[in-house]
Amino acid sequence: MVARPAWGVGLLAAGLLGGLSAVAAPPAPDAVPTPPALRQFLDTVQTFRSPFTQAVFDSRGRAVESSAGEVVMQRPGRFRWDYATPYVRTIVADGERLWLYEADLEQVTVRRLSDGLGDTPAALLTGRDDVLKRFAVQRAWEADGLAWSALRPRTAEGDFAELRLGFRGNVLLALELDDRLGQRTRIDFQSPRLNAAVPADTFRFMPPAGADVIDDAEL
Repeated sequence: MVARPAWGVGLLAAGLLGGLSAVAAPPAPDAVPTPPALRQFLDTVQTFRSPFTQAVFDSRGRAVESSAGEVVMQRPGRFRWDYATPYVRTIVADGERLWLYEADLEQVTVRRLSDGLGDTPAALLTGRDDVLKRFAVQRAWEADGLAWSALRPRTAEGDFAELRLGFRGNVLLALELDDRLGQRTRIDFQSPRLNAAVPADTFRFMPPAGADVIDDAEL
């Protein structure tokens, strides 16, 4: 059964934007130096565009969701995730606000971008080159032809436990995210395009006519 994620899980259906609170903990140190592939990705990739497939697994490893679409990211702080299946959803960060459009509900939710990124995986993917100040590298290894890096937030205030990124060179091809409830999300990127020009209006979102708009900042 495919379930439509709610705003709380939002981007990538697993906490890339945070949502659940956690007990604060001392900052986590790096267990290993920053792996070369991760460093190269952060230093050289300014824009990223790719079709993607996404699968979500519960704590027992059973597939509970699947979806597909296209993503465009641009540093700093801009991204657009267009989900085509099984539900049409659009998630846009324009540098100031974060928008979620759910077509089947004819509903748009908006929040201030500064309220949503912080120590989240979305900040790692689209943040500035000093973003590793907020994430601790836990380990690095090679598997399935990819160079993997595992990271955790330096504080325990987010709702994800670990993020794993799989690279070939500086090209991000896979992403896995574990939340604190034991759920795992896997995203595979097909034929990513790096550092191609991105039209400015890619990250401009206008609520469709007739859609209900909910502004989290006013709640």
